[in-house]
Amino acid sequence: MSLLQALQYYFFYPSFFGVIIFPGLIFTVIILLLTIWFERKIAAIVQMRVGPLYVSKRVGGILQLVADAIRLAFSEIIVPRDVNAVLFGLVPIAVLVFSILPLAVIPFSAIPASGSILSSYFHAFYDPSIGKGVFVGFFVNYNMILALGILAIVPVFILLQAWVTNNRFAIVGAVREALLSVSYDVLIVISVVAIAIEYHTLDMAKVVETGIPGAIANPLAAFVFFIGMIMGTGRFPFEIVEAESELVIGPATEYSGFLFILSMGGSYIETFALSYIFSNLFLNGWLPFGGLLGALMVSIKSIIVLWFSVFLRSVYGRYRIDQALKISWKYILPIAFASLILGIVGGYLWIR
Repeated sequence: MSLLQALQYYFFYPSFFGVIIFPGLIFTVIILLLTIWFERKIAAIVQMRVGPLYVSKRVGGILQLVADAIRLAFSEIIVPRDVNAVLFGLVPIAVLVFSILPLAVIPFSAIPASGSILSSYFHAFYDPSIGKGVFVGFFVNYNMILALGILAIVPVFILLQAWVTNNRFAIVGAVREALLSVSYDVLIVISVVAIAIEYHTLDMAKVVETGIPGAIANPLAAFVFFIGMIMGTGRFPFEIVEAESELVIGPATEYSGFLFILSMGGSYIETFALSYIFSNLFLNGWLPFGGLLGALMVSIKSIIVLWFSVFLRSVYGRYRIDQALKISWKYILPIAFASLILGIVGGYLWIR
């Protein structure tokens, strides 16, 4: 193996390329900036305003977000008096890390035995349940539950983030997060269990490779998962934890500068990670392609899901906490149980 071939082999190694470059950390940060620009721009269009425009006017003000990010990154980080400075600094990092960590176990594509730049890793990332390699940072055949399990830890750090600042607005936001997390975790888990029963697997790659989109096989589970996703990530109409007009910015109220970027970025990245899971379980993931083209396809589907979830900010008002809980437990939970029954029936009669 020549030096060039060796460099190519290690550069495209899924545990590095998939986690760090595409569709991992670097790609996610770029999408994060584009998503915030899209959210502000589409809200402006719906409300008949201009939106970001001053910086890079010819391309719709798209560089305004870069300017804002640089300004925030170099702003002074103010640490409130009488807080534990170590915890104050570490918690936003933990929120970001546990939001992005699921991207290491979510399959992004199938690796064919030949004909792809990824084919060299066919045997190293071989998935016996689909008879192909899988483009993923770390392969486990129960990735469906593992990804959700990692994401379920994020609310714990959001609660800790509020507690460590000792701010009354942050504490109220944390109480709301605790109430909501119980609601949306139940919805997401039931919808995923419904899909797992219907497809007889906890492996997202096998769900995709069956060729039957989960949105067709179990539309109720798709609906429940999406509601749980926007509720869990604080997208409208469930933007209750931050609630700028009531709680300043909720658990992140005391944060400034780069720590504020980490605090707010975690929410968007968590939404992006859940969008990948949604695309794999309900939108046929990387199909009809494989290899890097398949990873591009599932990324496009995930960006559409992500941008639709932030678009809701433009057309919905914010629910009160009691309204959100009532919707979750009284209306969505029965639909979740119905999706479970549909999954059992579909798995028995249709999908083998």
